[in-house]
Amino acid sequence: MKSTGLRRLVHGASAAVLLLVVVGSWDLLRLVLVTAAALGLVVEGLRIGNPSVAAWIHGRFPVFRTSERTRLSGATWLCLGYLAAACFPAPAPAAGIMVGAMADPAASLAGSWRRQSDRKSLRGSAAACGISATVLYVLGFPILTVALGSLVAAVIERWSGPLNDNFALAPAVALTVWYLA
Repeated sequence: MKSTGLRRLVHGASAAVLLLVVVGSWDLLRLVLVTAAALGLVVEGLRIGNPSVAAWIHGRFPVFRTSERTRLSGATWLCLGYLAAACFPAPAPAAGIMVGAMADPAASLAGSWRRQSDRKSLRGSAAACGISATVLYVLGFPILTVALGSLVAAVIERWSGPLNDNFALAPAVALTVWYLA
């Protein structure tokens, strides 16, 4: 499997973290996310600061983009975003995490079809909006929440600001769902 496909698979599978709520509680989810974020930041510090550690990690986990060689990986940003989303009252974190797990890989897959450059595409943004609307609808949110939540997800996914979209997407959707609830 190519690196891009593996990244998409891992990204989508990250929604499984919500199983912690099913078998435990929201507090367990928050504890696991705090622990994972702290561990992730330590590993990222070692990876970025030590070439031999970086070579070992990159050799075993072929999911890093070239641009991530000297900065935090998308996975660490995603974990931090999930942690931020988990700070909202339920069910907002579930919405944020599920959309965060599904929208970005959908946008990447749709946007890569006949891609002419590395820039984000309208096709990818539309895919992010569509999959977000589907997730929010399946989770049982009212149509206004589905519409605004999916629009927020598409805008955040398309955004190329100073923060990684993996960090911003889940809490932005969670905030939207919480506000509209």
